[in-house]
Amino acid sequence: MTKVLLIGNGAREHAIASALVKSGVTLHAHMDKRNPGIANIAESVSIGTLLNPRKYPSIIGLDYAVIGPEAPLAKGAVDYLESQGVPCIGPRKDPARIETSKSFARRILDSAAPDANPQYVAAGSFDAIRKFEDKVGIENIVVKPDGLTGGKGVKIVGEHLSSRKEMEQYASDLLTKRGLVILEEKLVGTEFTVQSFVDGITIEPMPLVRDYKRAFDGDKGPNTGSMGSYSRADHGMDFVTEADLEAALLVMQLTIKEIKKNTRQEYKGILYGQFMKTEQGIKVIEFNARFGDPEAMNVLSVLESSLDDIFKSIIAGNVQKPVFENKATVCVYVVPEGYPGSEVVRDMPLSIEPGVTSEIYYASVYEKDELTHTTGSRSLGVLGKGDTVAEARKQAYSDAEKVNGRIRYRSDIAADV
Repeated sequence: MTKVLLIGNGAREHAIASALVKSGVTLHAHMDKRNPGIANIAESVSIGTLLNPRKYPSIIGLDYAVIGPEAPLAKGAVDYLESQGVPCIGPRKDPARIETSKSFARRILDSAAPDANPQYVAAGSFDAIRKFEDKVGIENIVVKPDGLTGGKGVKIVGEHLSSRKEMEQYASDLLTKRGLVILEEKLVGTEFTVQSFVDGITIEPMPLVRDYKRAFDGDKGPNTGSMGSYSRADHGMDFVTEADLEAALLVMQLTIKEIKKNTRQEYKGILYGQFMKTEQGIKVIEFNARFGDPEAMNVLSVLESSLDDIFKSIIAGNVQKPVFENKATVCVYVVPEGYPGSEVVRDMPLSIEPGVTSEIYYASVYEKDELTHTTGSRSLGVLGKGDTVAEARKQAYSDAEKVNGRIRYRSDIAADV
């Protein structure tokens, strides 16, 4: 039987764990805090830092490891495990910069698919910030940190930043802390996400997913890791044409080719492309070097192929074409009261009433005195399935109401579909 080490403890990793166990693997999990959903289906669990791969457990006869979150990829988890003879699902540190360094990602796109890049500058001085203001106009600027910020560092003028002074202050703060700040032109259009399995050369896409990053109903408030998402039974989106998808997949294909040329290392694992359909064509908002969260829940819950077989085919360099069930999904994220602000309610128990038919994926929670408690981040994903988005949405919200505690969730996920 295949022995797999899974690194990570969020809802994304719970979804991966569930799909792997369904495939028949023996799962060993390493987490920085105990996720009850993963722990209940794993053969063994170890608790420790995710950011020092040398602290990962040594599992005799391990067939491969799966790196769930981005931070261990940035720290070189794959480089270390592969040096110890353990194949990995996830890119090495240098190729993973497609997510961990926004300046690297934009430079790669400049070479691979320049038409998919917005106007941008990787500013290393205040003078460069001012020059970009003059070029695109203060009202058209998005400010991004160069490195990882958990999906919460991007700020848009007119939404998060109300004036030139606020924009320049935020950009200057990032410049001081990191030595570099990314300014991009604001893209106008409709977003969609493409996740693909990648074997270093070939990509195999998964169903399209749309997520909702803003904290409150009506897409109001600050960005979060995401408050929910949906996918359709036909695996597409009504606003994404076949030509749009082909354009996005071509950008991804050219990107992994350019990564190999630039780093001299193949990109293997999962590539997540967040795209904007604009009047000027398909543009890249960002890339991630792993499954999205919650998007992993949407796609893996309808995966009919063996995830173990797919992962083995990636390692072998001949990625298998995945087969997905023709079902729609809606994921509603349950979060603590006050999330994502400074007044977030922490360390409070939550419980789930009997009779839930949705799939429940535990995220940032912990167990104490045989009860599940919240942290300051997202608590769990409620994943409904159905023949239509409306059916899946009805199931997800019916079961979200069965989660008790000092929690909240957006009420409008997939309401506009």
